[in-house]
Amino acid sequence: MIEKPILDMNKKELKSHIIQLQDFIEHEQKLGKDIDTILDETDIFDEFEAILPDEEFPIFVITILNGFQSDAILDILLNTIENCKKGNR
Repeated sequence: MIEKPILDMNKKELKSHIIQLQDFIEHEQKLGKDIDTILDETDIFDEFEAILPDEEFPIFVITILNGFQSDAILDILLNTIENCKKGNR
C-alpha cells in the first residue's frame, strides 16, 4: 500500500490506494479472517475517517469492504475526499 498520508495524495494515488485497500481486505478474507477481525487488527480507515463527513464515511467503508470498483462510485468518493482535503467538508 502507499505509505503516504492521504492528504498528500493526488487523485490517481488515492484511487490506487483505495483499490489496494480493497485487495488487502480480499486477501485477509481469503486467509480466513472475518471483517470484524480485520477491522480490529488494522487502522486502515482511520485517516479517511478523520477527513470524511459522517454521512460519507460509511459509504466509503462499504465500498472498500465490498470491493466496488465502479468508476461512478470511485469518482464520487475521490471527489468527496478531494473536497474534504481542501476544507470543504
